[in-house]
Amino acid sequence: MSSFKRRTFLLGGISAIATPALIGRAQAATNIKISTSYPNDPKFSTARIWYDLFVPRLKDATNGQIVTKFFPDNQLGQEADVVNQLKLGVVDVMLVGSSIWSNLVPEFGVFDLGYVFQDYDHLRRAAATPAAHNLGQLLVQKANVHFPSWGRNAGARNFLTKFAFKEPGELSGRKIRSLPSPVVTETVQLMGAAATPMAFGEIYTGLQAGVLDGLEHDAPTILASKFYETAKYLTLTRHIYSPFGAFVSDRTLQKLKPDLRDGLLQAIQKTTDEQLTRFAQFEGEAIDNLKQLGVQVGDCDRNAFRERVRPLWDKFVQQTPGAKDMLEAAQRTEGT
Repeated sequence: MSSFKRRTFLLGGISAIATPALIGRAQAATNIKISTSYPNDPKFSTARIWYDLFVPRLKDATNGQIVTKFFPDNQLGQEADVVNQLKLGVVDVMLVGSSIWSNLVPEFGVFDLGYVFQDYDHLRRAAATPAAHNLGQLLVQKANVHFPSWGRNAGARNFLTKFAFKEPGELSGRKIRSLPSPVVTETVQLMGAAATPMAFGEIYTGLQAGVLDGLEHDAPTILASKFYETAKYLTLTRHIYSPFGAFVSDRTLQKLKPDLRDGLLQAIQKTTDEQLTRFAQFEGEAIDNLKQLGVQVGDCDRNAFRERVRPLWDKFVQQTPGAKDMLEAAQRTEGT
């Protein structure tokens, strides 16, 4: 055999042996889809900030064997659509607040009760109780979704409106967008407004068209979504402090090898812990930015709003007995 033919044969043999190995390595990485309705703003979007923290931690925890595809701005559909995709495992992770889940797991509505929590430190204490763990188990049972770590939104929910107000009576007849959650809707109604449930992706056009007189959300999201372009009054009602985090499809976790599953959950935990410390400063920065953009920021009579909303606590527990332990946990951990 000539030297040329011999080299060709050897190279061909090496190629035949090496190619499957290369293919195997190329296929080793598992792709997961991460969806959120939040905007793709690296400075003030709750979900984008969380995601940017998460990517390097996931790489470290899984040796790069899990890679992500990020879909912000409702790219995969409105939140209700993505919830169904998550249940089916079509989407792997959803970055969202807890409110959307109360439609499937009514007990989660306890986190949407107005003025139940004083601040996010209070929420975090309550989330560390057995009652919160049991709610997490209910989420798996009823929705096939896991909530590995209880995080925080970027700030309390406040009212952004086209008019100024301080008292509940001044909200009468005003159409305020609320989350499509029964508890949030009733909370906004009890605060005095005409609550208008609406998907997140429809808020901006609703404000533009005059379908809405305002909305309730946290300041960083209001800034990142540019809602301030059509409504110029931010009133610090601070009526809801609800959890935010990564909700993971049970089907996704079942498909992963144990080491990758553990790595994914570990990365979520570390990201959420870091997010807690970072987000503490974002709300104040966002409010300052909104002021610079011409938004008038004002206070209100929060005690008056709290007294109007508080009867909903007992009503909610009567209708949803499974939430009683969580409400009691919130009351026990208040001011501690």
